[in-house]
Amino acid sequence: MVTDDFSAYHPIIEEVRSRRLDILVLSPVQSVPAHVGVIITTEREAQTIDFSRDKVIIADGRPQATLDKAVSLISGADFDEVIIGIDPGKYPGMAVLGNNKTISVHHVSVGDVCPLIKRLMREYSDKKLIVRIGHGARLIRSQLINGILDLGLHVEMVDETGTTPHLGKGVHGKVISDIIAAINIAKIPGKNVGKQFIEPSFGEVRVIQEHSREYSNGRSTIPRMLARAVAKGELTLDEAVERHNCD
Repeated sequence: MVTDDFSAYHPIIEEVRSRRLDILVLSPVQSVPAHVGVIITTEREAQTIDFSRDKVIIADGRPQATLDKAVSLISGADFDEVIIGIDPGKYPGMAVLGNNKTISVHHVSVGDVCPLIKRLMREYSDKKLIVRIGHGARLIRSQLINGILDLGLHVEMVDETGTTPHLGKGVHGKVISDIIAAINIAKIPGKNVGKQFIEPSFGEVRVIQEHSREYSNGRSTIPRMLARAVAKGELTLDEAVERHNCD
C-alpha cells in the first residue's frame, strides 16, 4: 500500500488483518521492495510510483472488493482449485481460498450463502470448486449442505474444533471470529457428505420460535408446525412469519 494519507486506508488495513494477509505501508517517495506483488494506492499517487501499472490497484472506497482484486492479481492463474470454507451459524462466516491464499471473505445471512456460491461458480467457472463446512450448528449446517449439493458441488464436512479464535464480545469480534474460523475450515480436508436428513429436536424448534418472536419485534411467535418447517429448510423464517400473519 502506497499513500501519504494512512488514515483513509484504515478500513483496508482492517480487512487485511481479518484475512491474515501481509501488508507493507509506504509513502510515495519510498522505493518499493522487490518482494511486493501488488500496490494499492490512489489515482493521483499512482502517477508517481515506479511500479508496473498492471499491478497497481486504485482504491475506490470498497475495502473488500479492493482486497479481492489485489489477492486475485497476486494469485493469478497459479491455482486450479478454489476452496470455499463455511463456518455455519445464524450468520455464517465464509472464506474463498486459492493456492492457500485468502481471496475474499464474507459474513452473510444463511439465505445468502447459496446465491453467493452461485456467483463464485460463475466467477471461477474455469476452476474446480470445493466447499468445506464446519460440523457445528447442526440444523443450519444440514440446510446449507443440501442447498450446496443442489448446486452440483461436492461438500466436505470438517471437524471445526479449535478453528474459532476468542476475540472477546461484541458484534465486530464475532464477525472477525466467524471469518477466521471459515478460513481455518477451508484449509482442513474433510469427509465428503451427501444429502442430510433433518429432524429437529424440541429445543431446536423452540429456538426458531424465539427467533420468530424477535423477528416480529415481540408481536407474535410462529407455531411449532411452521418452526419445524423452517428447521428442516422447507421454509425460510420470513416465509413462516408471513404465513403465520396471514392465517
